[in-house]
Amino acid sequence: MIFAFKKKDTISRILWILALLIMFLGNSFAQIPQGLRRGIEADSATVQKALEMKRQGWTYIMPAPKSAQAAWGNRDGRTTWWAGYWKNNKTNETSSSEPILDNGRYRGDNNGVRYWRKGGTPPPPTKIEWLLSTSGGIPPKN
Repeated sequence: MIFAFKKKDTISRILWILALLIMFLGNSFAQIPQGLRRGIEADSATVQKALEMKRQGWTYIMPAPKSAQAAWGNRDGRTTWWAGYWKNNKTNETSSSEPILDNGRYRGDNNGVRYWRKGGTPPPPTKIEWLLSTSGGIPPKN
């Protein structure tokens, strides 16, 4: 029979295929270093950007629901949430949107404050927001 393999041959082939997959995936995704929030996969460029923002003092404060009805994924516009925002622990800058790189320094818009917002669940965080937060939220969509 042509398709009959010995058990040893089959296991060797499976291990060889797994090794190739690990090599391929290892090149696509970076390890999340200590200091950044883990729990997701991110490419090297995203991890490097997050590390530089962290080095400069930036942290993302995740949106948070006011009540159980305001859970992530509930689109009910009557629910209320704490809005997410950026805070720089070194300069005390804040930002309502992701800080922008300007001459080697990430700068915020100084509009980041903690306030209640109505209108249903916020969108999932970006990978940068996840990596630079400490808790809360849901994992970003890929």
